[in-house]
Amino acid sequence: MTDPAQPVVCLKGVHFAYDSQTVLEDADFDIHAGESVCMVGPNGGGKSTLIKLMLGLIKPDQGEVLLFGDSPLRSRNRVGYVPQQVAFDPLFPISALEVCLMGSMRGSSLGWAGKTERTKASAMLESMELGNLAEAPFSSLSGGQRQAVLVARALLAQPDLLLLDEPTAHVDVASAARLMDRIHALGEDMTVLMVSHDLSFVARTVPKVVCVNRCVHVHPTRALSSDVLNKLYGHELRMVQHDHEHLDSHGGHCHG
Repeated sequence: MTDPAQPVVCLKGVHFAYDSQTVLEDADFDIHAGESVCMVGPNGGGKSTLIKLMLGLIKPDQGEVLLFGDSPLRSRNRVGYVPQQVAFDPLFPISALEVCLMGSMRGSSLGWAGKTERTKASAMLESMELGNLAEAPFSSLSGGQRQAVLVARALLAQPDLLLLDEPTAHVDVASAARLMDRIHALGEDMTVLMVSHDLSFVARTVPKVVCVNRCVHVHPTRALSSDVLNKLYGHELRMVQHDHEHLDSHGGHCHG
């Protein structure tokens, strides 16, 4: 169970550098249980580094990263992750169902998966509108279909926190909206953090945005004015404003 008073994600004064090149400076923010949040910012601004820190793949040079009040490594079983792309051999004979089944693995092989696990995986693919493609080779699927299989794989483990890196990069607007609707419907109490470059999609989908460009600032989506975006990306951008009610926002800060 997740303590509603305890942040699901908590960064305290996090600094990180690759070879003396600072990528993140004094990142300080919380994400709470049940929130749906988008992370936006320019390429090279630090978004991927933040995801790696939350997954425990790297450690901060300074500061602290906590998931559910504990270290990312000790919280890993409570986190689902959907990468932007997955590397695979197109000649490797693996089906969409078998990729989805990886979400139920805990140090086991695919051959171990029994009838119960396969039934759950089939139902998850069905919920993602991929039931008719369960036995299709993963390599034969479109980019959007592969992404939906990866989402199904992550959701099969019933995570408390779902991290998605550009989940809508290979799908059209309507499919992207349906994908997010299904994610929320399948995990009503789940906390969701996704990286996206589609600002109009962000404005329609979430009430809270984490802006990352070395420094980290957290805004309600309705506060993403053209001025804020221009400062974030360094060039002129525009987006449609969408108001969201009942927002509890925690700000970030940066020195220097």
